[in-house]
Amino acid sequence: MKITFFGATREVTGSCYLVETEKTKLLIDCGMFQGSHFTSASNFKPLGFEAKTIDAVAVTHGHLDHVGRIPKLYKEGFRGKVYATPPTCEIARVIMEDAEQIMAEDLRRNGTQKLYERNDVEEVEQLMMPTDYGKSVHVNDLSIRFHDAGHIFGSSFIEVTEDGGKTAIFSGDLGNKNVPILRATEQLPAVDALVIESTYGNRVHEDDSTRVTRLHDAIVTTVKQNGVLVIPAFAVERTQQVLYELNHLVENRLIPAVDVYLDSPMAIKITDVIKKYPEYYNKEALALSATGDDLFDFLGLKVCMSRDDSKAINDSPRPKVIIAGSGMMNGGRIQHHLVRYLSDKRSTVLIIGYQSSGTLGRRLYSGEKVVDVLGEHVQVRANIVSIGAYSAHADKPQLIDFIKNAKALPKHVYCTHGEEDASAALATAIAEELHVTADVPRPGDTIEV
Repeated sequence: MKITFFGATREVTGSCYLVETEKTKLLIDCGMFQGSHFTSASNFKPLGFEAKTIDAVAVTHGHLDHVGRIPKLYKEGFRGKVYATPPTCEIARVIMEDAEQIMAEDLRRNGTQKLYERNDVEEVEQLMMPTDYGKSVHVNDLSIRFHDAGHIFGSSFIEVTEDGGKTAIFSGDLGNKNVPILRATEQLPAVDALVIESTYGNRVHEDDSTRVTRLHDAIVTTVKQNGVLVIPAFAVERTQQVLYELNHLVENRLIPAVDVYLDSPMAIKITDVIKKYPEYYNKEALALSATGDDLFDFLGLKVCMSRDDSKAINDSPRPKVIIAGSGMMNGGRIQHHLVRYLSDKRSTVLIIGYQSSGTLGRRLYSGEKVVDVLGEHVQVRANIVSIGAYSAHADKPQLIDFIKNAKALPKHVYCTHGEEDASAALATAIAEELHVTADVPRPGDTIEV
């Protein structure tokens, strides 16, 4: 079995790994590269392999940087099956359709080239094969099994075994601990080669107990200042976590009354998908759901599906909370709210997810005082706050524990899906603490398992 790395090597986006045997070519993910622009120029480069020769794609989860180039793969000749868990199939559909719509708008406004067409997305949807956790599917001489990664709803790490041969596991993205709604990450099976994410390979998250407390404090401060709390939220998982915890704070009267605007059509659609699969909830969320409590709804929540709904937020009275995408602030409705409120000293921008290098979110997180948003130079006077405990990714200690607690330590670990410093730090820690050989692949590297 050979593995070639075609994305997310020494960077965080564009996950794509090719597994090859004498009989089979299997892709693990085929994600979009993201950066300062919604569609990075890297997405238009050759895939590095012939799309029509790929037998199947196995998808770890529905985030854009893991599924965003599958329609391009189809456009270039791929006609195999796409395997993923049932929630991931539905989430990926929403994500890909939204991406195509954004690209279509960019084409109309700026003449920006599109990566693929709506028809390509629709054809990919027909190729999707929902596959639940623990069930094996066979593609020629390869067996594929999905395990719960605890990262986002329906996320997996994928076990690939060659008939009579070696086993490789691809972590996708591994989840943070004690996250609302989600079940814990499954134990790592015995494996020859492990390809593991390293997004936070050089960092330690805040204690998860601070998550609700700091959200509570941000809302109380906003109300006292008669300000606006702007939460740039990823449509998948982070938004639902915030809604879940706001539901708790509101229903237990732990925060003052305040209007909350969910200004993300994609997040609204994803929330509807999550409601369809209570069997994937953790015990706490499942028990709460069984009482009839809508986990994602509460007094004061206003859902903004249309553009007119979104524009109406501007005229709504203060104080207020606005949850909008995109999470890294490099597109979507959040930019309109940032233009309006970044220069307001009474307002707060609450960062609750990873901000890739080159994004507007990273510039704000890094403390820049003037940023360009929608063609305007905006003074940053709002309070910029980050809550690391909301991250959907495991941090360095959790990644080490994931490997250490395996049924048997892997023979070799490859650190991907992280900026170079983070990947190198994790590889060093794995070698020093676990005495397992660990490397950081470069783009296009091929390894033999």
